[in-house]
Amino acid sequence: MGLSPVAMGLIGLGVMMILMFSGMNLAFAFMIAGFVGTSLMFGPKMALSFFRNVPVATAMSYTFSLLPMFMLMGDFSVKGNLTRDAYDAARKWLGRLPGGLAITSTVASAIFGAICGSGQATAMVMTQVAWPEMERYGYHKGLGLSSIAAAGPLATLIPPSTPMILYAVLSGASIGDLFLAGWGAGIWTTLLLCITIVIIVKRHPEFAPRADKCTLKEKLGSLKGCWEILLLIVLVMYFIWGGVTTVNEAAGVAAICCMIIVLAKRRCKVKDIVEVIKKTSLQAVGLFFMFIGVQVFNNFLVLTRLPAMLSGFIKSLNMPPIIVILIIVVIYVVLGCFIDTPVITMLCVPIFAPVVAALGYNLVWFGIISCLCFALGSITPPVGICLFVIGARVEGSMNVMFKWIWPFVIATLIATLSIVFVPQIAMWLPNLAH
Repeated sequence: MGLSPVAMGLIGLGVMMILMFSGMNLAFAFMIAGFVGTSLMFGPKMALSFFRNVPVATAMSYTFSLLPMFMLMGDFSVKGNLTRDAYDAARKWLGRLPGGLAITSTVASAIFGAICGSGQATAMVMTQVAWPEMERYGYHKGLGLSSIAAAGPLATLIPPSTPMILYAVLSGASIGDLFLAGWGAGIWTTLLLCITIVIIVKRHPEFAPRADKCTLKEKLGSLKGCWEILLLIVLVMYFIWGGVTTVNEAAGVAAICCMIIVLAKRRCKVKDIVEVIKKTSLQAVGLFFMFIGVQVFNNFLVLTRLPAMLSGFIKSLNMPPIIVILIIVVIYVVLGCFIDTPVITMLCVPIFAPVVAALGYNLVWFGIISCLCFALGSITPPVGICLFVIGARVEGSMNVMFKWIWPFVIATLIATLSIVFVPQIAMWLPNLAH
């Protein structure tokens, strides 16, 4: 056709974006762009070979097999309403602090995120659990709902995290190190969100009336409702880093243990368990199919040498590497305002990860930066998918959230930039493990 491979890669990228924004199924958008591009450059025989090899390679991916197990654990926890247990315990311990119920929802979201892995699911469930309690105590709608929205994406940082697993598959980074680094980043971000709540309440005490005081006996008693969740989190982490099991085996054990917990608490019946397994299977198949499409498209990009050209071009600019990272951060955040996290991960990681590696940065560290950017994008207006999840459940909440979410956006941005410039905030645990 007279076009250079790089030009073909750019055209293919543009066609894929057009198909995606036209409403086509994402898997087909990736597959069509990759197949047609490869066919035009190297013939249909090579393009068809991708469809013979990629599904097998994807099915045999060690890291990708984690995803259905952790998704199943998250769906069991949502169906069994384990969030309420975590919230009740956190409320009794933290409710008397300035903005105590908002801090409670933030900490409970972090705990729930450790067994859920989905920011949107965490925001949705916490809205059902935490907002009625805040409303009962007369909390300001902007503070209460914005704090829930900002805490939802903690699930993308605190393991097990769906974006982390996808990132590990696409970049080749160690999933174990990503999980360790995610704990450091997740705790740091949780702390900054809680500090933001305290600052807002100190300036506007009327926004958050104090909750009822609880005795020490009541506080200790509240732990009875969530000790299983905390034990499950600790066991999974111990199994992984204590060398008891592989990461995949730990994921399977976690899913089975979560099922046993919800059955023992009589939160689910056998028919509910079957429904959850069916639902998770459908979601996992959808992600699996989309991942096959992404891999077909990524193979096309590799053939065009677009990622390698991009890496070489950036290095030729003699630009300080940290400036490149900041540019990528801005791109991630902008995309995160409009596109769902798994899609951004599959679209951008194959392009940016080689660039970051060529600059000499640690891919585990960049994975944490990526997850923070996804979290930031999911709460940033004008879209911010977590805001819309809450807005769909609380009438008349969108305008007030658009106003009061900004302090939390700033807090999440501070968390992101602090880890960009001080990597040890996230990397001290992986470094300690090695």
